[in-house]
Amino acid sequence: YFQYGVAFTGNTIISAAAICDDSSKPCILGSGGGIIIRGGWRSNGPLYIGGAYELTKQDPEKLYRIALLQQARGEMRYYIPTHRIAEPYASASLGVIGYGNEWAVDTFGGSASLGGGIEYQITQNTVVGLSLEYRAAYMRGFVDTAHNTRDAGIAQLFGLNILLEQRAPFL
Repeated sequence: YFQYGVAFTGNTIISAAAICDDSSKPCILGSGGGIIIRGGWRSNGPLYIGGAYELTKQDPEKLYRIALLQQARGEMRYYIPTHRIAEPYASASLGVIGYGNEWAVDTFGGSASLGGGIEYQITQNTVVGLSLEYRAAYMRGFVDTAHNTRDAGIAQLFGLNILLEQRAPFL
């Protein structure tokens, strides 16, 4: 099957690391929310391999006008067969990220995540689901719009996703 869809996502910053380690400056990377667009191959068995683009608006403590965290990643899910309409799964991903003001990318880096979720089949081809993810994202050092130097570091995020996906058979 080709499985594709959208998800609404909310993420909480567990640690902004060196990007926000100076308490005399406001932290430029706060929690946020947005949307994920994804698509990939779903086997007849327990495996899904695909890609996703995530766009979230973050809280930048008024240092950016519109702080956007963009992520492109490869994803994998391993479903635990239940032979029911609800199936739990474990997930992992690797990707690249960019963070900046109004579509600009001030810093970028790589990311990796681990998570899990559950899909509920509402029709033969449509599923809804809920997932939780832990993501570590390396961001290189940069200078923000207030001319503060931000050191490179690994930010840690925790995300909640509500998804709607469609399955279409390959011809």
